[in-house]
Amino acid sequence: MIIRDYITKELLRTFGGVFIVLFLIILSTQLIKSLAAVANGKIPIDFLFVLLGFRNLESMMMIIPLTLFLAILLALSRLYKDSEMVALAACGVGPSTLLKSVLIVLVSFVFIETSLALVIGPWANSKIQYMEEEFKLQADIELVVPGQFTLSNDGRRVIYAEEITDRTHLKNVFLHVDNTDNSSVLAADEANIETDPQQGARYIVFQNGHRYDGVPGSREYRSIKFKDYGVLLTGKASAEVKLDRNALPTKDLWDSTNLYYIGELQWRISQVIMMIVLALLAVPLSKSSPRQGRYGKMALAILIYIVYSNLLLVAFNWLRKGQVELYIGMWWVHLLFFALFLFMFARQMGWLSGLRRKTHNVLHCPDEFDELVED
Repeated sequence: MIIRDYITKELLRTFGGVFIVLFLIILSTQLIKSLAAVANGKIPIDFLFVLLGFRNLESMMMIIPLTLFLAILLALSRLYKDSEMVALAACGVGPSTLLKSVLIVLVSFVFIETSLALVIGPWANSKIQYMEEEFKLQADIELVVPGQFTLSNDGRRVIYAEEITDRTHLKNVFLHVDNTDNSSVLAADEANIETDPQQGARYIVFQNGHRYDGVPGSREYRSIKFKDYGVLLTGKASAEVKLDRNALPTKDLWDSTNLYYIGELQWRISQVIMMIVLALLAVPLSKSSPRQGRYGKMALAILIYIVYSNLLLVAFNWLRKGQVELYIGMWWVHLLFFALFLFMFARQMGWLSGLRRKTHNVLHCPDEFDELVED
């Protein structure tokens, strides 16, 4: 029991270190992408950290299986490197005890990964999609920063407001619209955002201003003074969002007959199964000599993870295209790597020694040596 607790603590401590490293890598990558989207005016700065939080929550489903796989490999490899396994083997502790310790740790992570893959991950994806659709539906006015010229997503409008209150009232507003054959410039003391209750369309209504229409480089232009002037914005106040497959609740996928949705359901379940198989596979894979070092099997482990993940993607594509039967689905990938674990673990335990051909140390003398003996 003491040895098992020691191995368990070593696994959890290594898991914490590996998780922090991988999480910071993912976080920095997503932060760079999100900041680039803010700089390009695709999302407002107010929603940056909320969107970043949902994206990191979504990525947990992929990080935990890899983290647990590497943590088990590194923790057990250290025992072999420091010759602790030699001492443990002298006390009767072998690979089976290591496997039991891994299974104890694995039980808790199965519940975590199942929650992430079947509930939390789709929920986070749906929130991300709702936010992205909201950003798309938002008009250019939503991204205006007071005191700065803001270019619309299509590049046809430039808007400026000296002051914005309640996100619906603008003061000292300037709008330049680049039409196909001419350009329009509107300037007003103030403007308001109004919504059509029937169509859901939104307008920016300028008050007490002027409009100038003309062709750039030409002296021909038209000036109009108005009291109220409305301009249709590109977005709408609200819209129905059709969720993608990775954002649908698991219960909606369960009763579906759509191959695409069935593939998504098997993909979510496969994340849990992959974590279990990789955790088991790390036990025989971690066996190494003291001279090989703690990171000797790291390249092979990463290669196994890449092959495993890519085979799951291939199986998913085959399933959604109807190229494989539903009962085969993506399960054959897990059976393949589970068979690899059984082979490696049986070899480590010595169960395959009876299948090997017995060899004898026989001295085969060359013909020249026989001639010397005869002489």
